[in-house]
Amino acid sequence: MRPSHLQLHSRNQLGLVHRAIARHALAELGSQGFTALAVIAKYGPLRIGDVAERLSIDVSVASRQVAALEGSGYIVREPDADDRRARRVSVTATGTRVLEESHRRMVEAFSTAMAGWEDDEVVALAHGLDRLREDFRHTVAPPKEAAV
Repeated sequence: MRPSHLQLHSRNQLGLVHRAIARHALAELGSQGFTALAVIAKYGPLRIGDVAERLSIDVSVASRQVAALEGSGYIVREPDADDRRARRVSVTATGTRVLEESHRRMVEAFSTAMAGWEDDEVVALAHGLDRLREDFRHTVAPPKEAAV
């Protein structure tokens, strides 16, 4: 089924909001870096494959994100205690600080942008985002790794 004009417009608007958040609130990290760093901070230390799985992205994409985070000093790779051939990534003190600052700016940006919203409008947005997240979870399969 072809998307309606309203659906296409809404997708475009979501993209604009996403880019605005990344530009203003997540300046050091970008939205992908913020998400990857947040996952590593919450669940780490993790293997890159685990990062990819938690983000529902291909391992090669996770590897590039991890390399960028490592190059910025936000994470560090360490030997895996269970398998010395493997490596795990964990957040550094610098990574924790930048994650906290990015989160603070994101909350501030949302609070400022939504300052004039009524409570029922905020609730409606939250319900809509919950539905969108659930619809993604049920309809969009995570990408498969390319066959070697």
